[in-house]
Order: sequence, then structure tokens, then C-alpha cells
Amino acid sequence: MNYIKQTILGLTFVMGASAANAIVIAPADPGIPASYGTATHDTTNWQDLSDGADPYGVSWSVDSGLTWGRDELFVGQTVSFRFNMHKNNVGTHYADHMKAWVDWGQDGVFDAADEVAYGEHILADNETLGTWNTPSVPDITYFSDDVHLTSAHAGETWLRAQVTCSHSIVKANGDGWGAQWDSAYTDNYQALFNPTGHLYQGETEEWKLTITDVSEPSSLALIGLGLAGLGFTRRKRK
Repeated sequence: MNYIKQTILGLTFVMGASAANAIVIAPADPGIPASYGTATHDTTNWQDLSDGADPYGVSWSVDSGLTWGRDELFVGQTVSFRFNMHKNNVGTHYADHMKAWVDWGQDGVFDAADEVAYGEHILADNETLGTWNTPSVPDITYFSDDVHLTSAHAGETWLRAQVTCSHSIVKANGDGWGAQWDSAYTDNYQALFNPTGHLYQGETEEWKLTITDVSEPSSLALIGLGLAGLGFTRRKRK
């Protein structure tokens, strides 16, 4: 079964409205466009996107990692993304994997050029294997490279982050349990981890990002008046 959570963050302010009606909550976003395809999972028993406390696994920084949050983004900033993977149980598979994409070109699809981060957590190097064993390393964090936002990035786009296990990737490619340890997979998990499709284990988060070009006179005027609002959508798929 698939579960989707959606949250709209941000407010729109209306000039000339009475005090009682000055703030209007942004309408519900219809969600990620169908052109991006879907990424679904059956269970988060062995990995999810969170840090065990914050239910959201994706955040970003525009101050070289001094602070992390989900604030608005502006042309001229340098942004890096952080991805927190949490494990409730160890499992017996080869590895856990995290991968993320941002559609910087805003062409409505995630492709190889949109990959911003990949991480691999090999269980035998870190844990005592066991389906329901409690992990000694329950939280693993991965980071993207820095991206300097230019006017070419301005507008609305989408980020998708996924976590899963090696067995789920092998199964999606038509092979059995033991193939997880074959070099054909261990050397290629990053390339084989696709942005769409169904993977048994894991979770997907999708974020709508708005990048504002403050060099535009209209944007500058709104910001000067304290009237600019930014909304972004976060969707969580299990």
C-alpha cells in the first residue's frame, strides 16, 4: 500500500485586506506533475527518510552547513542539500542506498544529469546482520555538492529523494536474493537506482522548490514591502 503526505508551507499576503482577512493560506498543491513518473515502496521497516525525530529526511543549507532548514531559495545563494536516512532494523541485505535528483532544467523529468546525491551503507561493514536486529548506526546522513543558484535556476522545480535496499534494486531488475553480492550489482548500484518505479523497501520524498530571482523589479518591490511569500510542497511516499 502507498501512503502520501502533503504539506504546504508559506503564506500569501493580500494588500488592502482587513486585519481579519490579511493572511490567505495557499491553496492545496496538486502535487508533482505526472511527467516525473512515480516512485513507490511497500515498507519502511528497514530504512526511511527521517532522522528518528524529524519525520522529514530532506533539508538544505545556504550558509555552508551552519544551519539546515527548508527556507525559501533565491538566485545568488549557494545551496547544499542534506538527506537523513533512518533505520529501525538492520536487515540481512547487502546495503542500504540513498539517491536524490533535482530537475534543475525544469523539463518535467528526472534524468542522470539531475542527480545531486548518492550514498551507500554496506551492512556488513557496520552492523551485525539480522532481520530485526537493532542497528548500532541508526542514522546515516548524506550531502549534495554545493550548487550556486543563478537566473537559469529561477522558477519552480521538483526534488525527489529515495532510500531503499540492494535486494529491492536487484528484485526490480529481475534477479534473486543472492545477486546482491555479485560485482555486476555492487559496482553499479548507483547507476541501477532509478528515479521511477516500485522498490519493495524504502521511502520517497518529493519537494516542490521555488527559486526566486530578486533582481526582478516586481520581486524586489514585494520583498521591500514584506509581502513576498514562498510555498513549497513536500510529499512522502511509502
